[in-house]
Amino acid sequence: MVLDGSAGAVRKLLVVGAHPDDVEIGCGGTLLRLVRELGPLEVRWLVLSGEGERAEEAAASAAAVLGPGHDSQVAVRAFRDGFFPWEGAAIK
Repeated sequence: MVLDGSAGAVRKLLVVGAHPDDVEIGCGGTLLRLVRELGPLEVRWLVLSGEGERAEEAAASAAAVLGPGHDSQVAVRAFRDGFFPWEGAAIK
């Protein structure tokens, strides 16, 4: 993986958090650095649990971290907090 802005550098990011603000707390500094140093990126930002005001918070936060000029999509799902589905058989 190359992070120097060259032609072979990372251009796509998948960002996943269980709750709104998990991404920012867990890797916000890294994301800010990647956005600053690598230029336009393709970003898919996924939050697994958040509804209403919390979903709006997640989308606004993603926009603030990424800033303009990126191909970004933010998805917020509504899994019940603390009860993510068990899919053990399906992934084996």
